[in-house]
Order: sequence, then C-alpha cells, then structure tokens
Amino acid sequence: MSWFVIDRLFIKNDFHSQFHFFIENLQAGRFYFLIIAVLLMPVNWMVETLKWKILLSTKTSFTNLFKSVVAGISVGFVTPGRSGEFMGRVLFLEDDNKTKAFYISSIGGFAQTATSLVTGVPFVYLWSGSQFLTEITAGAAAIYLLIYFRFDLLNKFIASIPLLQKYGLTIGHAHLPDMDVQVKGLLLSFLRFFVYSSQYVLLLLFFGAGNEILQLTVHSIVFLLVQTYSPLMPLLDISFRNGSALYVFKNYTADNLAVLSAVTMVWLLNLVVPAIAGYLFIFKRKWVSV
Repeated sequence: MSWFVIDRLFIKNDFHSQFHFFIENLQAGRFYFLIIAVLLMPVNWMVETLKWKILLSTKTSFTNLFKSVVAGISVGFVTPGRSGEFMGRVLFLEDDNKTKAFYISSIGGFAQTATSLVTGVPFVYLWSGSQFLTEITAGAAAIYLLIYFRFDLLNKFIASIPLLQKYGLTIGHAHLPDMDVQVKGLLLSFLRFFVYSSQYVLLLLFFGAGNEILQLTVHSIVFLLVQTYSPLMPLLDISFRNGSALYVFKNYTADNLAVLSAVTMVWLLNLVVPAIAGYLFIFKRKWVSV
C-alpha cells in the first residue's frame, strides 16, 4: 500500500504539478464544508455512545458511557484492527459484568460492519459494474446480519466450550439484547455510517477532489467498506488507508493530494483527536483512583 501511494504520487505523476493543482482547488468559499465535517465528529461518537447504552441496557450515565467509548478509541488505536477497544470501554462502566460488556461490544461491532456491507451493496455495483463483487458484498452482508440478529445461536456454541466456562468467560441468553433493542442498535449504526460517509464527502468537496455529490458518495462508501477490513492498528494503518483510498478513487479523480488530504483529515477528526481525549480520560481516572 505504501508503494502504491508513492507510485501514484511520484512515479506515474508529476508531484509538483499535482501540488499546484491541489492549491488551485483549495478555495476559501468551501471552508464551510470543513466546519460541518468538524461539527459532525462529536455527533459520530455521541451516536455510538447511544448505541452502546441501548445495547448494554446499563444504568451507567451517558457521560461515563461517552468516556467509555472515547477511552475505547484510545486503546483500540494501538491494537490490531482496533481489537482492544473493549479494554478501554470497561474502565468507565459501573456494571460488574465485564464479560457481558465484551460480548455486547462485539455485537455492536457486528452491527456496524453489517451496516457498511448492506449500504455498500448498490454502491459497489455503481463503482465497479461487477455483478460478482456485488453478490460477494450482498452475501457477506447477509452473513453479518444473521450473526447480529441470531447471536444467541453463536452464544450457545461459545457457552459450550469448557475452557471458557471454567474461567467465567461466557454469558447466559438473558444477558443478550432483545430483538427490538437490536433493531434500534442497527438503525443507530446506519445513522453513524451516514455521518461518517458525509464527513468524507464534505472533506472531498473542501479539498477540491470533485463536485459530483453522487460520485463522491459512491466512492466514499466503497472506500469505507474496504477500510472496515483493515488488519492494522489505526496508529499504523495510514498506509492501508491512503493506498486503498487512491485505488478506489483512481478512476474518478487525478487529484491524489485532495483524496489523501480528505482521508487524513477524517482519520485525525474521528480517531486521533478522540484517542487523545480518551487518553486524558484514562489518565484522569487513574490519577483520581490513586
């Protein structure tokens, strides 16, 4: 991915010309796109906090749950595939059942991935024109939806594993969210996906990557779908993020710097800034406990 970025910026293109083209496209009149994208950052994580609260069915205050989500970003920032988010989230929970929180966090993750896949089905076709890729996406979406809504079946298998039983790493069916709670969680996942994709479109408009809202939306959603499966920790996945963005947008725009700038700005807004805030929350909590 790093090589692909270098190839697109320096080998196959004149970087000096790209830079001047990028500067010419930066217009002060588009500044409001940046402002809206920044204002959507807290909306993004407040929606995630509300989803977390509904799925968890907890008495913990919304403020502590928000800190929980942001702290999860901090820990997930330095773990592969953000797998460590759970460890940050449980720091601010008042419930004693951390095992339940782990499974609910996983269920919430399935909901968000299912949302990306379901939304991505028509946009993958618009982007690629490939029926095969569209069917693969639809099949994956169906699998994730099945796992999300019938997690109880998967939980029966998990609960039957002796080693997990021995260490109390299983939960009963009663701790799983009901169907109506899951529907609400999925709807909030769609809302969060809409906020996230809107940030990409707004920042692509701000940096001058294009003016066609539909095309920017198509490419942004396909990119988000690809980014869902990044195997790296967010701290290090900038090469994967940038490389996949240039690949997705390569047939739409030659303004590689605009695409990279938009992608990097979303990364800063939605991951780096919250990760720093989460670290401060964790540090303050540890300091108070001492």
